[in-house]
Amino acid sequence: MDAIVVRPARPGDGAGLAQSWLDAGSYYAALAPELFQVPGSEGLVEWVEQRLARPRPPDTIWLVAEVDGQPVGDIHARLDRPMPDAGRQLVREVGQLRVFVTALVVQAAWRRQGIGTRLLEAVESWGRQQGATLISLDTFIGSPLSVPFYELRMGYQRRAIIFQKRL
Repeated sequence: MDAIVVRPARPGDGAGLAQSWLDAGSYYAALAPELFQVPGSEGLVEWVEQRLARPRPPDTIWLVAEVDGQPVGDIHARLDRPMPDAGRQLVREVGQLRVFVTALVVQAAWRRQGIGTRLLEAVESWGRQQGATLISLDTFIGSPLSVPFYELRMGYQRRAIIFQKRL
């Protein structure tokens, strides 16, 4: 295996990123089909390519990990600016510049080979360069893959619980 290359996402990455998205959907739908679904595959590559062709919003980053010239995973993140009324809020972090990871997916065939680690480390580095003091994300609590990855491998700590009730 060649080295893992982490670089900005670009047009032409659609097929590899669509496969990562399908693999993530399959993984989570198998864990909790009442919560997750496998995305429709028809037109998925074109949908991803359309997103790749759009200009990136300011304060966002979209990175791809490639191996042997092929995209095998990606990560999306954004900067959240301090709230103007942060001094009146209960949560301290809203007064800080922080990064929020909106998605991290890796093709099933490439999991547990350092791809996710490299992608997340690259976003952490980007956040530091932007002046961020905190990074956060959410993941499905029932995932035997992602929860240990974030806690044990990457050193993230649980901070909140999201409650949900079907109506």
